[in-house]
Amino acid sequence: MPTQASATLSLQYTPPSAPANSGNAVFQLTASFNAQNVGQIDVNPTDLPAAVFPIAFGSVAKAKMLVIKNLTANDIAIRLNGAVADTFVLSPQGEFAYVCQTAPLTTPITSASAVLTAASLAVEAIQYWVFGD
Repeated sequence: MPTQASATLSLQYTPPSAPANSGNAVFQLTASFNAQNVGQIDVNPTDLPAAVFPIAFGSVAKAKMLVIKNLTANDIAIRLNGAVADTFVLSPQGEFAYVCQTAPLTTPITSASAVLTAASLAVEAIQYWVFGD
């Protein structure tokens, strides 16, 4: 039986020639899912730059929602769908959110991994949330 996950992105900004923080936008999406995996990857000081950490999708074959949060003090590269090259980079404390009501028919996200760009000086973490079918 499908369950639902909701995501909300709220933006507040200053438009050109407008009062400070007078621009607002809210985006909300709900998606049904049959599988999920939520977790955290520990990044240790012994982990070398270029170390690849797969994001565990569990039984999710096609992601409808994927959120990755970089809790390290360094940039991390993200690779999607088995790519051997970096798809994009998340700065420290950065978040990546992919949110779709349904998985796309072509090129859905089926896997993700995080790649260290530098060694950590302490135990740090990368958090993730995966919802889909």
